Amino acid sequence: MPYLDTSHHRLYYQRSGDGPQPVVLLHGAFASSRWWQPALALLPTEQFTVYAPDLPGCGRSDRSEEPARYAVAALADAVAELIDGLELWNLHLVGHSLGAAVALSYALAHPGRLRSLTLVSAPSPQGTPTPPEGYALLKQMRSDRGLLAQALASTMPAQAPDAFFQSLVEDALGQAATAFTAPAWALEQWRVELADLQQVRLPTLLIWGDRDQIVERARQTELLLSIPGANHLEVLRGCGHSPMLERPAAFAQVLLNFIDQDFEGYAAMREA
Repeated sequence: MPYLDTSHHRLYYQRSGDGPQPVVLLHGAFASSRWWQPALALLPTEQFTVYAPDLPGCGRSDRSEEPARYAVAALADAVAELIDGLELWNLHLVGHSLGAAVALSYALAHPGRLRSLTLVSAPSPQGTPTPPEGYALLKQMRSDRGLLAQALASTMPAQAPDAFFQSLVEDALGQAATAFTAPAWALEQWRVELADLQQVRLPTLLIWGDRDQIVERARQTELLLSIPGANHLEVLRGCGHSPMLERPAAFAQVLLNFIDQDFEGYAAMREA
């Protein structure tokens, strides 16, 4: 199984394909690289080499009970070390939910490494507050499998409660205890100024499900208007917060249509 050692964590990652274009997929909270499997299986292996890491505290990667390790900036640093260690350049970076915040933070710090950026169900860059009762519920979910399964199912209305869904629940239960509450804190603290968003000029795609009960469409529109490189919000009908699980074929096709473009000269065109 492939692992890579970073400064603070040993990170597990899945690799698929042997194509010339690298793609890195970053999952969200309560998740793991497994969340990408249905869509990942639909990307052409002769065209792309896809890497899907388990972020710190999740899946098979090292666990940590230090909340600071789950800050968006800290996760972006871990991803940067992974990308450096794998010697990836000119890559397509895709992030879902918390992973979208991490991907955007990476793009701000390392724009020269990326060919494109895709943000799926992206949270607000102005912080996402969680009330005290929300933190209490997150702590309860850590020890109540039924409650956790119910909460996950409510966020993905188009996902059948099949054996694969049960494996997602098991992955979440296996996370570090801090990984249940720290992401909420991380997104509450995360801030990106408008002037910084306006520096993101690489090709950027936004994807959102029209039944998403976690992230409002207005937040996606704000990002669309704030990021110069973003020129399209793809709305997937009939799915919630996790389009890559709920409608993997449609999601994979949208992603493929985007990353398969010829981006040469894109920045110059945007400046014109």
